Amino acid sequence: MKARSVYGLFVSVASMGMLAAVFLLHALTTEQPVSLSTYYIAHAIRDTAAINVVSSVLLDYRAFDTLGEAVVIFTAVTAVSALFAGSRLSRSDRGSGILVRRSISYLSVFFWMLPMYIVVFGHLSPGGGFQGGVSLAVLIILLNVVFGTNRGSAWLTPARLHAAESYGAIAFVAIGFVGIASGSAFLTNLAIGFPRGDPGNLLSAGAIPLLNLAIGVKVASGLGSIFFEFLSTEEATR
Repeated sequence: MKARSVYGLFVSVASMGMLAAVFLLHALTTEQPVSLSTYYIAHAIRDTAAINVVSSVLLDYRAFDTLGEAVVIFTAVTAVSALFAGSRLSRSDRGSGILVRRSISYLSVFFWMLPMYIVVFGHLSPGGGFQGGVSLAVLIILLNVVFGTNRGSAWLTPARLHAAESYGAIAFVAIGFVGIASGSAFLTNLAIGFPRGDPGNLLSAGAIPLLNLAIGVKVASGLGSIFFEFLSTEEATR
């Protein structure tokens, strides 16, 4: 290595070290303000009546950001549907073997219970609409893989999934507009009269359980729709 290169490397490392030392010294000698995380942990139950602090942040303090995340999923589903417009779902009885089908048939009730529990109890325990919605979408995909699209989509058809996603989005926005109709801000929760309940009980946390349900429906149906769109295209091009 040339001397000039060694010198340049030394100067760069020394500069970064000095800069890191300055930041560290500043952090150690400056009184830090109370962070948002500290406030959320200390006041979440009082402000939102939800004992799951993560849900209180996502669906109360920063609910508008959560709406933006839901819009991302809606946009993705719309784009995929536009790209694969004109394709049809090729129904088939092809699936897994008899042993796998029997096993999934017996366990499907428990598989349904898990995402529903995650969504409904999202304000009380780890989970919520996004996690429960993804779990439900995985179950929809599993049923189609195991039993074939002819049976897997017998009730949860692509058209119904598209409709459910729209209803989930409309429900989320409608709950948000209750705040505006009450003379407050969009997605306002307890301050406009949503029932507080007793923290720790199922019927508590105001609009948070409703928002969790709307998100769960939207995420599950959106991801399920994307699966069907890809499957339709694959079948159509064979």
